[in-house]
Order: sequence, then structure tokens, then C-alpha cells
Amino acid sequence: MSSADTTPISAERFAAALPALSLPLLALKVLEIRNSIAHLQYSNDQLRPFAADDNDGGADPVCVDAIRENEAVVERMAQRIALIRIEVEDVRGVSWQDFEDKAQTETRAREEGRLASGQQPQQQQEEEQEARERRRQQQREAEGEVTGIAAQANSVESSPWTDGTFQTGTLRNGEVHMDAVPGARGANGGGAGGSLSDEQLRAAMEERMRQMTTDEDEDGGLHL
Repeated sequence: MSSADTTPISAERFAAALPALSLPLLALKVLEIRNSIAHLQYSNDQLRPFAADDNDGGADPVCVDAIRENEAVVERMAQRIALIRIEVEDVRGVSWQDFEDKAQTETRAREEGRLASGQQPQQQQEEEQEARERRRQQQREAEGEVTGIAAQANSVESSPWTDGTFQTGTLRNGEVHMDAVPGARGANGGGAGGSLSDEQLRAAMEERMRQMTTDEDEDGGLHL
């Protein structure tokens, strides 16, 4: 940052800019300066205990320097208020008291108008937000009920003999021909099955043989 950026505006340049400002703008500038002065004075009040010589460990040099800089700024701002007063009284012929009274009246009126116009819309926005939240909650509850009903319908216990878990078929010439699954649509092309590997065929036959001794159908095949 260059020194031009940190160097404050000189009193001459500040005074030269005042004629272009209207009285309301000058009043606003006075309020801004006084507000800045109040903040700096408050800051100094907070720093003084640490800058006192009787402080534990002695005066904090950082706090001492900060107070000194703040006091210099306060003095410069007070000078600007004096320049504005000269512009108001000597150049424009307006009483300083009337100028300040009018500025304070306009400031209070703007503040009251802002509160009066902003409070009702704010309250209305809060009510609209609450209504939107209620609608979202109702929608979420409705969606939850539909999802629960669907889950309940999908969770109905089915029979393994009808859902395809267990299937029956007939063994012919080393191939297994599966029976159609009851209730299934188009399963295995209406009942045609595929070939099993030797291991699968042997395991199926052994399992079947353990359950029953022999069960031949009218085609002479082993019924699985």
C-alpha cells in the first residue's frame, strides 16, 4: 500500500469539497464524523487501563501508541466539523443550531420511517417462511406415508414355490426341462429349461435321491 493510500485528506482539500455538498449531505457528514469520534473515544477508554504506568508490568507501549494515534484522528475529525460549520454559517448563512436540529430531526424521521416500513414486511416474511416450512413438512409426511404403504405392499411374504425360488422339472436324456413357475409371466419361455453341468446335475440328483427313493413319471423320467 502506498503512502497516498494511508495519508488522510488534508484540511484544505476537505474544505474545497464542501461547497459541492447540499445541506442534508453536510448534516450526514457531521453525523458520520461524530459517530467515528465516539467509537475512537470508546476504544481509548478500553485501552487506558493497559497504558497506565501503574499497570502490572508497566504501561503497554502498543496501547500507548494506539491511544496517541486515536487522539490524533479525533483531533483531525473535530477540525473537519469546524470546517463544515464555517461552510454552513459563513458561506450559506444558516444557523448552526437550526442546521443541527434539522439534521437530527431528519435522522430521527428516517429511522422511524425505516422501522415503520421495515417491521411489517419483516413480520410478513417470517409468517410466509413459516407457512412454507409447514407445507414442506406436510409434503414430506405425505411422501413418507406413500413410501411406507409401498414398502408394506412389497414386503408381503411370498411363497418360494410361486416366486421362482424353488422350481420343478423333468430330467430327459441328461437335460432338465423346467416346469413353468405358477404366477410368473413368461418365465423361461413358457417352461423350457436349460442344460445343467455334470456337477450340478449330480448334486441335484443326489439331493433328490436322499428325499425319495424313486419317482418316475409316465414319460419314464426322474421328476425333480
